[in-house]
Amino acid sequence: MTDTDSDVPAFDRAWRRFTAWLAANSPADQAALRPAADAGQITHLEDELGFALHPQPRALLETHDGVVVPQFDGDREFFPAGSFLPLGHRLNTIERIVTEHRSFADLFAQDACDPEDRDSKPLIAHPGDGGLLFVDHCQGSTYGHLYEMGVGSGDIDGHLLATDLADLFTALTDSLDSGRPFHRFTPGSHRHTSGHHRIDWQVVP
Repeated sequence: MTDTDSDVPAFDRAWRRFTAWLAANSPADQAALRPAADAGQITHLEDELGFALHPQPRALLETHDGVVVPQFDGDREFFPAGSFLPLGHRLNTIERIVTEHRSFADLFAQDACDPEDRDSKPLIAHPGDGGLLFVDHCQGSTYGHLYEMGVGSGDIDGHLLATDLADLFTALTDSLDSGRPFHRFTPGSHRHTSGHHRIDWQVVP
């Protein structure tokens, strides 16, 4: 494991830049962010997971405990406000991380970590199609890496999205600023039935 002292400042810079972009360009998405989790909630999460969080996911939860649960009035938005990550992923609350982590643990490769560490992949976000986004907490070269897994499509190998959360949010903001694709996704905008706009990542043909 590398020195994690630099992990949190790097994340903080990337997250501030990303949320500033949301505030200026997609305020409905920015407003969907929940308040910070407190120390007791994070301790409870680590107790349930059985291991300490990587510093960057911890810093994210100390800033925002996921996004609000959408409330639907009339026509349902397929990806409501707060679905601002590629594939409409929504940042999970601590409560959802706890309830889903053990349910999905058996989907991960048995040989990804030592046998006693194979559950070390808390689900940091989820889309609306049964997939998931997780942070690898196995000690080693993949520690802190983020992977996207399309469970609904049968893709359970996972695709590397970023080496850590700082890398993810830096790359996403670069894509939003430039219009250039992030992996196989290109940024666009969707108008909510409420009249607000949100980020809409389209799959590159």
